[in-house]
Amino acid sequence: MSRKFTNLQTDLLRTFVTAVDLGNYTETGQALGRTQPAISLQIRRLEELSGCKLIVHQGKELTLTEDGHALIGYAREILRLNDSAVARLSRSSIQGVLRVGLPIDYATEFFQTIISDFVKANPAVTLDIRCHWSRDLLSRLHADELDMTIAITDSMPAPYVSHYWSERPKWVCAKDFHFNPDEPLPLVLHPEGCVYRDRVIESLNGEGRKWRIAFESPGISALQNAVASGWGISALTTKTLLPGMRILTPDIGFPELARIHVGLFYKHVRQGDAALKLIEQIAEGVGGFRKTIKPASG
Repeated sequence: MSRKFTNLQTDLLRTFVTAVDLGNYTETGQALGRTQPAISLQIRRLEELSGCKLIVHQGKELTLTEDGHALIGYAREILRLNDSAVARLSRSSIQGVLRVGLPIDYATEFFQTIISDFVKANPAVTLDIRCHWSRDLLSRLHADELDMTIAITDSMPAPYVSHYWSERPKWVCAKDFHFNPDEPLPLVLHPEGCVYRDRVIESLNGEGRKWRIAFESPGISALQNAVASGWGISALTTKTLLPGMRILTPDIGFPELARIHVGLFYKHVRQGDAALKLIEQIAEGVGGFRKTIKPASG
């Protein structure tokens, strides 16, 4: 018996994603060259096809339902693949200015390598790269000061996320580091507001262990060097561990830390061919070392 397929049309998905990104139907209509009533009809048609309510109105704001959150990540990925295929078949030139955010509190060097490969393959693209705190990068993306960004967030789903993966930070110290049980643990951490820092302090306070901040810096490389130099202990992800570091395990008093979430964020309506190509390369590159990467559900 043949299966009956439901096809979610890309023009309806584009309207859905654009409405979510812009937050209202009026701006969505302006961006897509349609009237506000036409946008409402397309959202209604998508809801009819999917068999569920996707968006609710709270005053002038649009809010995703649980089913809307489930669909939005798939919709972004379907549109990215569609637009990438069209660009490839039309052999359109990849050019323009691309504003990219990279987090100083994550594996910046890894993403710099991916971007360097992109630059070599696409010399007509001008990159404007900003390295900053994840929370600041997300604020700049929301304000349309960035076209895309990699960022750490405390929870998922999150606005504008396309793909995300989770990692569990590991307690680390220098191989020859010795603990003094009579003194507070010396910590090497990012300043307040960092997800890693929150994980570490919550864990130590939960265990009733005394601690002190021995070294503090916003940059991941500074923390790596401080740990490797034996100035204290920290929490780092697998991608940021260096030779000469020792992982501290639960059997010696360092319980597992809660996971952090890292995502690729962008506004679909703002993307051109150059952005789509870089997004594709970042997603492929991340998938190479994080097999758990998946389309976001919100």
